[in-house]
Amino acid sequence: MKRKILLIVFATFFIMTIFSIRVNAVTDFSFEEEKLNVNLNGTAFIHCNGGNGEITWESDNNDIASVDNGTVTGKKIGKTNIKATREGKTVTCEVNVVYSGIIIGGNEDSSVSAVNLIIGEHDTEKLVAKVEDGNFEEVSNPSVTWTSNDPNTVTVDKATGVIKAVKQGKAMVTASVAGASDTCEVIVYDAPEFTDFSNAEYETELNWETETLQIKGIKPNVDNYTSYYYIITSDNTKPNITKLSYGSIDMEKMKNIVEKFSINTDENYIYTSNISKYAELNQDMYIWILQESRLGDVYFNESGEYISYVTKFVTEGKKITRAELPNLNLILQTFSIGYWNSTTSNEKNNYTYINFNFPAEVKNRKFTLKIGKVTDNSILSKIQKNDYTGITELLNYAKSHDSIYSQNLTTTDKAYFRSDTSLFDGSKLLQHKGYYYIYVEFDDENGKYYPIEGVTLGQAWLSSSTDSWDLWAYTSDNFQWDNVSSTTRRNSKGDRR
Repeated sequence: MKRKILLIVFATFFIMTIFSIRVNAVTDFSFEEEKLNVNLNGTAFIHCNGGNGEITWESDNNDIASVDNGTVTGKKIGKTNIKATREGKTVTCEVNVVYSGIIIGGNEDSSVSAVNLIIGEHDTEKLVAKVEDGNFEEVSNPSVTWTSNDPNTVTVDKATGVIKAVKQGKAMVTASVAGASDTCEVIVYDAPEFTDFSNAEYETELNWETETLQIKGIKPNVDNYTSYYYIITSDNTKPNITKLSYGSIDMEKMKNIVEKFSINTDENYIYTSNISKYAELNQDMYIWILQESRLGDVYFNESGEYISYVTKFVTEGKKITRAELPNLNLILQTFSIGYWNSTTSNEKNNYTYINFNFPAEVKNRKFTLKIGKVTDNSILSKIQKNDYTGITELLNYAKSHDSIYSQNLTTTDKAYFRSDTSLFDGSKLLQHKGYYYIYVEFDDENGKYYPIEGVTLGQAWLSSSTDSWDLWAYTSDNFQWDNVSSTTRRNSKGDRR
């Protein structure tokens, strides 16, 4: 009887042990991961524990992720559940299909860690984001979200990635997609300082042989990073500017168009002595002033060019006038004409020269030179007393009286110099100590040039000991009202010059 009971107890224990092992085996079947990220177009493996026998796999949404014997393939951004069933038990893993990475790019490069904005010059820039899948291939039209950690300094369009400067400072802009993000520092600089020309005064005058322009009533920047340029046009059509890749004017391509101003730092004005070539043309003159300044830091434009300078029109199409005609009568103040001989050991040379300056920049300008005797003492008296009306009367006198010499000539340069033994015979035409007008009239060449004429008063000196002679302008140190000095100018070799 005892033996029978013992067998029953043993059998019962055996059956319960087998059942317990079987139940525990099924109960222990599980996934190692309850949640799993899978890259788009990439794969990941779900690890299982416990249980025996075949596993059946399925995805709640095969459009998002599929599964094959534990290998999950991401097909579409989104979430779904992957299920596995073994011996009647089903386990679940939440799968999130994401992008593998994102990189922010801008004008500078396809990958940037920082970009610069400059208020008033480079206010905005479009940032871009390169998003990759599990095969490191760029994804088209990903859903990127852009944010700024300081919208008071830099704003960013949530959908497009366009950043905009608000004020000077720094901000971090972040681009986010499913599973990845990247950040870029944005530095905002203040606007460049441009000179205010709203109250500028434009003054033209004839300064000896050149016509000058001064612009006052401004406060020009006098640092080493600012320059002022100008363009003169015949109408108010805005000229085009060719720039170098870093933002400065391409002076090589614009050398015949753009001129540079000089700066008077003591009196706060800018000026140029190079507008004669524009003023002599018979046309209106409109000035366009450009300021070129170095930026606080560089930025990159949409072409990826490195911009370190900004060039801007600060005056557009301002009409200016040429120097008044009465002042043009002074163009011959530097006039001199004479004859001397030079003897060397080998030969004897005779020279007749005409030398004067005038406000004409164009070579090969045709002009007429006239010399005539002045017998009107009232004109001479006014000029002697520095009464400017005497010069005006002398101009009219020269135009209405006969000349002792008249010749059509052509300019050779800004200063006309001619040496010719037969050009002018002063020993025969001039009277010792006599006063003469020297008159010049430029040919307008059928209206191409603005009419220019000028006159000065000269005094003749004829040597009593040699055949040398001179005709000095009244502004010359050699000119004397009461008499003519008998002292001649000689060079170091003793030759008269």
